[in-house]
Amino acid sequence: MQCNGSCKKYKATGSTREGGRYEQGQKRCHRCEIYIEWEGLWCPCCGYLLRTKPRGTKPKRRKMLMKKSRLDP
Repeated sequence: MQCNGSCKKYKATGSTREGGRYEQGQKRCHRCEIYIEWEGLWCPCCGYLLRTKPRGTKPKRRKMLMKKSRLDP
């Protein structure tokens, strides 16, 4: 399936003050090329699997450190 544009109503805002996009719960659709705020694992318009983890080294490291700090008492 192709992007039919219905994912635009779920488009996420780019606020990075509270951490990265993935830490805020946003997901990326590779086919639609946008970040969306959606509870499911599949894009609501094209059915493509959403990316839930960062691919870059620096964002991965930041997410790992934030997760580790939440687990430490």
